[in-house]
Amino acid sequence: MTDQKIRAWKRLSRKTVYQNPWITVFEDQVQLPDGQTTTYGVVASPHAFVGIVPLLDTETVLLVRQYRYIQDEVTWELPSGAMHAGETPQQAAQRELQEEVGYRARHLEQLSLMRSNKSVMDDQGFIFLATGLTPSKAIPDTTEEFQVVPVHVNRALEMVTRFEITDCVSIIGLLLIQKRLVSESVS
Repeated sequence: MTDQKIRAWKRLSRKTVYQNPWITVFEDQVQLPDGQTTTYGVVASPHAFVGIVPLLDTETVLLVRQYRYIQDEVTWELPSGAMHAGETPQQAAQRELQEEVGYRARHLEQLSLMRSNKSVMDDQGFIFLATGLTPSKAIPDTTEEFQVVPVHVNRALEMVTRFEITDCVSIIGLLLIQKRLVSESVS
């Protein structure tokens, strides 16, 4: 490691370029540590998000399939979604778990705090392990349609390496569970 100090950039101005309920796009004028100035684009989300690794048992994870407009394809992923105003990350994880897969968790454990794309996105996400699952009625948002599929954890990890699961929340959540399961098997 190095003791060299990393210097911060200084924001000189900020202009809102676009805004809707889910994102705001800013154009910032910034001064770099060497004195040069540049334009920097920032996509900010007003809502933090959660991702959930719902384990039915030590070998089975619940994945969801859903259509994603931006990719114009049906994706495989862990349940996830935006936090609502006033919700804690744990409350959001329980709500998303029920909405998307029709389960409630007796235990939620935070596995990670993450940023999805730190160079252009100003966002924050929480990934949870959900265990002690009990069935509940799924209540998807009006824009969501899900297929819930129980998958062996090893198969889900293979789906990551075959590029069938490509979103960062799902990849990180599954890799953290793999690490945990491996360390528990050697203990």
